[in-house]
Amino acid sequence: MPEPPALPPAEAEPVQPVPSPSFAPGLWDSPLSRLAALGSAPSLLVVKLDHAGDFVTALPAIRRLREAFPASRLTLLCAPFMGDFAAATGLFDAVHGFDYYPARGHPPASVPDEALEAVAALDLPPADIAIDLRHADDARALLAALPVRFRVGFAGLHTRHALDLALPEMEASARASGLLAPLPAGGRLSALAEVLASAFRAVQTGHVAPIPLGAPPALPDFPGGYVVLAPGARLAIKLWPLENWRALAERLLGAGALGLVLTGTAEEEPLCAAIAAGLPADRVVNLAGRQDLAGLAAVIGGARAVVALDSAPAHMAAALGRPTLCLFSGLADIQSWAPAGPRVAVLSAHASCAPCLLSDLADCAHGHGCMTLLTPDHALAGLAALGLEFAGVPLH
Repeated sequence: MPEPPALPPAEAEPVQPVPSPSFAPGLWDSPLSRLAALGSAPSLLVVKLDHAGDFVTALPAIRRLREAFPASRLTLLCAPFMGDFAAATGLFDAVHGFDYYPARGHPPASVPDEALEAVAALDLPPADIAIDLRHADDARALLAALPVRFRVGFAGLHTRHALDLALPEMEASARASGLLAPLPAGGRLSALAEVLASAFRAVQTGHVAPIPLGAPPALPDFPGGYVVLAPGARLAIKLWPLENWRALAERLLGAGALGLVLTGTAEEEPLCAAIAAGLPADRVVNLAGRQDLAGLAAVIGGARAVVALDSAPAHMAAALGRPTLCLFSGLADIQSWAPAGPRVAVLSAHASCAPCLLSDLADCAHGHGCMTLLTPDHALAGLAALGLEFAGVPLH
């Protein structure tokens, strides 16, 4: 039997070149920094446009907002028929009505243009924060038409409306998974209110949970105070080049009668020693390997400022309310893991390949640009953004 004719070789699929990542080194415009910029008593607009039962389930969340923002003006935008009831709760400084959801049937799939025009025509007074206490995002687009600076709400997989602070929606995803029961409606709303309250507390006063302070070590009496440099991290992909730490240390020492305190684990002592080598011994102290976490907290608590990587010292300094500059690599999601506190600046290369989630620096194909492109000048600009100056001379 004759052999069938051979098939021509299949053409190989063309290999698509992998685009090189982009970098834009500079300070990260954190949502929490924008929240902090609203001041200690930002005005709040609570948006709760749905029905009576929905409004009642939201009352614990609204009460939490009133507790968290006692000096703030709290305004409600609700269905017109809820106005008298809402005012009688005593939780609001002002109540405005807006008729959007139908009394029967489902809401529109998307917000009609005439609804956007109508809510803008209410001419509500500007508010610093708007929080939409509806689980679904079927009216979230209305927030864009309101005169507010910071928007809070639930976000689903297909949400297209910008929010500054969000919780993922819980009901639809829990139902789709078939594994988890969603929280009751009121509990979800209280969780969203608590997220805003917790974020506001963090940027105003630091974290409420106490951090144990150990006995502070004996340090020289630096006339200009001292800055803590924490150059170590658990993973090499988070590290900043040694020569950059050296250059930053020299620039800081040249700014006045300032001392530097280097901190780290025993394994990081050689790195700290290399930074300190050749610098004035009476102005630089290497504490690496010589303190536990409580002792580290005591050192950080007395510092003029702390410069650290995405590591424990940065989070500790932020929580203690010390001026904190964090040099953040492309490893982790900056939105989730950057330190939060009342005086925090985060320096990032804004790498398009981040978060890479690589645990081994050798796997980075882009020259570790997320950290090597951050310069001492960038770090000094970050410290200056925190309002720091030494010997009366602003950093630049």
